[in-house]
Amino acid sequence: MLISKGKSFIVGAPIKENPSFKIHWGWVVLGSCFITLFINYSIRIGAYSVLLPEMVKDLHLNMTQAGMIRAAYFLTYILFSPLMGWLMDRFGGRFVISSFCLFLGAGTILMGFSSNLLTGILYHGVVGIGAAAIWTPVAALIQKWFGAKRRGLALGILSPSYALGFGLMGIVLPIIVKNYNWRWGWYILGIAGILLVGMNFLFLRDDPVKVGLLPWGETSRVDMVSSTNEESVKSIKILRRSPFWVISISYFLISVGVYIVSDFLVTYGVMELRLPYPTASTFISIMALTSIMGGFILMTVSDFLGRIKTLIFTQLLLMGSILLIIFARENIGWLRLGVGCFGFFYGPIFPLYAACARDYFEKEVAGTVIGLFTIFYGVGAMLGPILGGYLSDITQTFRWSYGLGAFSALISTIVISALIKPLPFGKRD
Repeated sequence: MLISKGKSFIVGAPIKENPSFKIHWGWVVLGSCFITLFINYSIRIGAYSVLLPEMVKDLHLNMTQAGMIRAAYFLTYILFSPLMGWLMDRFGGRFVISSFCLFLGAGTILMGFSSNLLTGILYHGVVGIGAAAIWTPVAALIQKWFGAKRRGLALGILSPSYALGFGLMGIVLPIIVKNYNWRWGWYILGIAGILLVGMNFLFLRDDPVKVGLLPWGETSRVDMVSSTNEESVKSIKILRRSPFWVISISYFLISVGVYIVSDFLVTYGVMELRLPYPTASTFISIMALTSIMGGFILMTVSDFLGRIKTLIFTQLLLMGSILLIIFARENIGWLRLGVGCFGFFYGPIFPLYAACARDYFEKEVAGTVIGLFTIFYGVGAMLGPILGGYLSDITQTFRWSYGLGAFSALISTIVISALIKPLPFGKRD
């Protein structure tokens, strides 16, 4: 292999590119991933959160049942996420992401045909299968295309994608509901999900080395090589490493807290605070707008401050923002401020945990590690809406549910504080 001016030239694998084309292909991959996450989170958070009040009324559901539909999504998400990490490490993100976007789109279209609790659970479970192939492979793929000093920047740029996705739904979906009904919101987003199949097949590439490039931000092949070889990586006992369990448990706890708040945010405004549906729907847009800023700013800061210190700071203030939402009650000004703060500190949470995979584990197993992390994230995201919905049903208020969310964020912060500094590769076992 020869290296020249930031590029690697592999014998038998010549670079097929126009010399006048100056954009590193990592940015093309990032752009395709950006659009994929935009659509995915429009479905994952925006559609569910905004359309839920209308679905609850039309299908005659209580809050516990609404949480069960959400739980079906995360159950399949949990079951398939480890498989996606494994497929990512062996067959590449291009195949995994492109193929499973079909499940994402088809399941979303089917959600528009839901007629009762059972069909809602079944169809949302199909959506979860497709969504399992989005975040884990995308996060691992981006970390292959961007160097160690640029991963926070790349993931920070990527983070507005999901914020824009569910934020725009807070504006668009109420218009669709007003002129048609909630079912058309699912239909339209489902078609967009299916279109992702072709886009990702055309633009995604699995590894910069395979196309004769270095990750963007790296200047030599030496920068990419860890102190362990591929053979030793295969024998790593990931589950025996204490950082894996600390990160995973913290990830579980913060997921419980975040999804209790975000999934019921519009429903809280409409059904408890008695706000008009269009007004309550703007909470999702406010959360999205501030999460864009928070994701970019705090992910970039994490490159210098460190992932764990940034997580501690972020999650403590996230807890404070949930408490502000609780005590604001019907005061719309304070309520919007609380939602805005929640969004700002929500934005970098998931990219920060994904970046921990490369801070504590070798690149050869990054996809697998993120997939394993996602099991804990998914369990938390599954339990959060069920617990939140159940507490709301028995207390007739979301205040206790949101209080549980704040407490979960606090415990998550205490757990993750056990890891302040990444361990050197040679001392991990």
